[in-house]
Amino acid sequence: MEKNVDAVVLMNAVEPNLDGSFFYATGIPNGLFEGCVAIVEPRRTEVLSSTLEELSSREAGVKTTVYETEKQRHDLLLRKLKGMRRIGVNSRELTERNYRLVKKAAKGARLMDVSADIEMARVIKQPDEVQRLVRACKIAADAGKEIPEMVHEGQKETEAAAELNYKMMRLGSSGPSFETAVAFGQSSAEPHYVPMSKKLRRGQFALFDYGAKYRRYVSDVTRTFVCGSPDRKQKEMYDVVREAQQAAIDVICDGVHGKDVDHAARSVIDKSRFKGRFIHSTGHGLGISVHDPGSISYARDMVLRKNMVLTVEPGVYLKGFGGVRIEDDILVTEKGCKILTPLSKEFIRI
Repeated sequence: MEKNVDAVVLMNAVEPNLDGSFFYATGIPNGLFEGCVAIVEPRRTEVLSSTLEELSSREAGVKTTVYETEKQRHDLLLRKLKGMRRIGVNSRELTERNYRLVKKAAKGARLMDVSADIEMARVIKQPDEVQRLVRACKIAADAGKEIPEMVHEGQKETEAAAELNYKMMRLGSSGPSFETAVAFGQSSAEPHYVPMSKKLRRGQFALFDYGAKYRRYVSDVTRTFVCGSPDRKQKEMYDVVREAQQAAIDVICDGVHGKDVDHAARSVIDKSRFKGRFIHSTGHGLGISVHDPGSISYARDMVLRKNMVLTVEPGVYLKGFGGVRIEDDILVTEKGCKILTPLSKEFIRI
C-alpha cells in the first residue's frame, strides 16, 4: 500500500451499506456483519463482531473479538487503535456516521483515504478468489443452458426470473448476484430493467441478465433470445453485437489498454447501421461486487493485467423496438483471456 498506515479500519453500516472490502480483507463467506469492524494490520486482521455474527467470523478462521452493544464496540475500537498515528479508511464505502465513529475512536490519529490502494489490490484476483469466481460463473452458465427450455410464450418476466434464480440455487448458488433482469420485447432496450408482469409474445426479444453468487463472489451473464422466428432487423442486431463482443475478446491480454478493447467492440457497432446505440462501457470488474474495481471503458483507460476478472458485454439498444446484449465473464491471461462462462452465443429461438 502506497500510504504508510499503521492499520486500515473497514466498518460496515447497515444493509445495503456494507463495505465489500470488509469481506475481501477477512475472507468471511457468510453472515451480514452490519456495524462490524475489520482492523487490518500488516501481519494480522481482526474482526470486531456482534454476537449475531460471531460464529460466521470464527468459522472463517479470523481473529474475532465480540461486542454486544455499540458502547462496547467503541471501547474495543478505542483500545485497539490506541497509539496508532495513521489509520487508513475506505472512504468510497464508508458512511459519514461511521467515519465520525472511527475518528472519535482514533483519538487524534490521522485518518487517511486508502480507497484507491484498496481498489488496486482488489482488481488483481488471488487464486482462492479465482476459484470462487470460476464456480460462480459455471453455475450461471449451467443455469443459462436451461433457459430455452424454461421460457415459453405467454410467460411473465417475473416468472422467468424466479425460475432462473431457482435453477441457480439448485446448482449451488447462495442466491443471485443481483436482481435478475428478464426483459421481453421493447423492455430489452433498457439496460438496467427490472422484471415486471409483461408476458412474452411471439416475435419479441427475451433478454436475460443474471448471475450466481458463490461464497460471496459473483458472476454476471447476459444472453438474448427471440420468441419464434426473428425478423431481419433482429438478426442483424444480434450478429453485430456478437461480432463486437468477439472483436473485444480477441484483443484482451495482459498489458492491453481497456480503451483499446472498448474501441474494438464499439467500432464494429459504429460501422453498422446501429452506430451510437451502444450506450455503455464494454465491461467492468467482477469479484465480491458485481461492479468490482476494473473496467473496459472509453471513459477510463485502465491497463488490463493478468488475473483480472471482467465482463465483456457490448449491446445495441433501440427505443421502442428492443435491445441485444451478449455478456461473458473473462479471466485475463498473459497472452489472451479465458472465458469463464462457456455458454452458447447462437441466436436461439424459444
